Amino acid sequence: MALPKWDLHRTLSTPFARSMEKTGMDLLMAYPRRHPDTAFRQVGDEGGLVVLPGRAEVKVLNPVGIAVFALLDGSRDVDTLAATIAGEFEIELAQAREDVVEFLTELQREGMLADAAAPNERTS
Repeated sequence: MALPKWDLHRTLSTPFARSMEKTGMDLLMAYPRRHPDTAFRQVGDEGGLVVLPGRAEVKVLNPVGIAVFALLDGSRDVDTLAATIAGEFEIELAQAREDVVEFLTELQREGMLADAAAPNERTS
């Protein structure tokens, strides 16, 4: 009896598409903002701290992380965030965008972002 042939494209892409739909892909069309219960402070040139009062937790962020977190006021989309970080830290735009999306996905997973509004849902 022969083993069945696997459709690798379908097997690999289906779960990935679903996971990106719930994390990074939502963020690509959004104007992310910090969760209103968070407080943050930059600590010198070494990064900063984010306090999550509702969970009695403190997160330590590196300098790039705290720079991104400080920009999350809901007025910038992912491309604008990436361009700002690329300019400030002198890195390629594509790399900055990839890093920003990955970081935002992590923040979302940790509950550190408010529900992001799509461009047509934002208030000015």
